[in-house]
Amino acid sequence: MSETTTPVRETDASKEASVQQPQAVDGSSDDQVSHAPDVILASGSPRRRELLEKAGVKFRICEPDVDESLDDDLRSNPQEAVKKLAERKSGAVVQELLATEGYRKGVTAVMGADTMVVLDGTIYGKPHSISEATGMLRALSGNVHTVMTAVSVWMMLAPASGEVSLAYRTFLDTADVTFKTLADEDIASYVRCGESYDKAGAYAIQGKGAQLVESYDGSLDTIIGLPVTHLLQMFPELRMSDTV
Repeated sequence: MSETTTPVRETDASKEASVQQPQAVDGSSDDQVSHAPDVILASGSPRRRELLEKAGVKFRICEPDVDESLDDDLRSNPQEAVKKLAERKSGAVVQELLATEGYRKGVTAVMGADTMVVLDGTIYGKPHSISEATGMLRALSGNVHTVMTAVSVWMMLAPASGEVSLAYRTFLDTADVTFKTLADEDIASYVRCGESYDKAGAYAIQGKGAQLVESYDGSLDTIIGLPVTHLLQMFPELRMSDTV
C-alpha cells in the first residue's frame, strides 16, 4: 500500500480563482465556513457509487472526461499507472469546477479512482470484444493475479470569493486473487453473460464472476473498485458530508 500527498501551488483553470496553500479556517472569522464537505465522486461506475452509498456517504457524481491511455513507461509500472489515472480523473473534475466556479463556499472533496488487474507485470484493462475478454480470462485461469485500486482525493477550501486552496492525496490498495482452472466452456459461458465488458480483467467478483474465483487475499472493496474502509480511515470527514 502506498500513498502520495501533493500540495497544489497554482492553476490556470480559472482566471478568477486564486489558488493558495491550504490554511486552517479560523472559526471566529466573519468568513466562517462549514467544514462538512461537499463530496463529489469523479466516476460513473455504478459499483463505486454502491460502495459509497453502503458506507453512508452523501455525494454527487461528476463524470470526468480524461485520456486513459498509458505510455510505455507507465505500462511497465502498474502501480504508478493506476495512481496516475486516478489523479487524472479527480484532477479533471477539479479543473472543471474551477473553470466554471462550480464549487461552493466551504470544503469540497473530489475523489477519483482507477482499478487494474495485473498478472506477471502485464496490465489487463477492460476488454473491447468477446475475443479480448476470452483471452484475458484464459490468462487468469489457474493463476494468482493482483488487483490494484488507486484513489486520489482533492480537498478544495473556498473560505472567500475568489480564494481557493487545493491539496490532494493519492493512495493505493492491492489484493491478490486466485482463479480456478477454467475450461473453455466455463469461460465462454461467463463471457456470454455480459459482465466482462466494463470490468478490468474481464470479470466482476461481486457478480457471476465470483464463480471463477477460488480465493482472494485483501479487501473485497479493493477488488470491486473502491477501498472504502481505507478511504474513510484517511478521510473521516467524508462521513460528515452534507451533499444534497
